[in-house]
This record gives sequence, structure tokens and C-alpha cells, in this order.
Amino acid sequence: SELSGSGLTFIGMGVSGGEEGARHGPSIMVGGTEDSWKRVEKVLTAISAKFKDEPCAAWLGTDGAGHFVKTIHNGIEYADMQMIAEIYGILRDGLGMGPKEIGKVFDGWNKGRLNSYLIE
Repeated sequence: SELSGSGLTFIGMGVSGGEEGARHGPSIMVGGTEDSWKRVEKVLTAISAKFKDEPCAAWLGTDGAGHFVKTIHNGIEYADMQMIAEIYGILRDGLGMGPKEIGKVFDGWNKGRLNSYLIE
């Protein structure tokens, strides 16, 4: 509100994509005023990742909406990583499998519906 009428605006952005996002375009989650989004939309959609030819950049609401969505994204990813660690422990300690055997299991999962860079 302090910037109101000054011509200045700000945005808060959550950015996701890791190494691939850095090289080929990230997913961009924008929070701020709708006017702020309109000022940067063309640039951010141009540099963002694309899915089915649609940009992975969106205005998600005012204030910290972009960072909030990124925080939820991170929480889901961390839960997935914990689940992978738990499964590794069950395969190792419960079934007596070694690292190579477990790697083969994860490789098999990565070729189907469970495909994920988290288990590469």
C-alpha cells in the first residue's frame, strides 16, 4: 500500500524446476497485484517451462500467494522423499535387499507410473 500511486509495484515468485528448470525454463508461481502480473507476464511466460505448449507461469493471487503455492509444492516433494527413504529402509532392513537390488527395484518403478526424478 505504501507504493500505491508511485508507479512502483512488486511481486513475490516461487520458482521450481531445479537443474532442468535452470536450463530449459522453470515453473513460475507469481504473487502480487494483478497489475504487477500484467507488467511481467509476457517475460515470465516466455522464459517459463512449457507443458503441452502452455507456459508454466501463472499469477496465483495477491501478497504471498506465489510463495505459498511453492511452499505447498515443497511439502509434497519432501513427503515423497521421506516415503522413498522409508521404502528403501523396508527393502533393506525388512527384505534384506542390498543396494544393487534396491536400485533395480527403483529403476523398474521409474519405467512405469511411478516415474520420478526423485528415484533416478
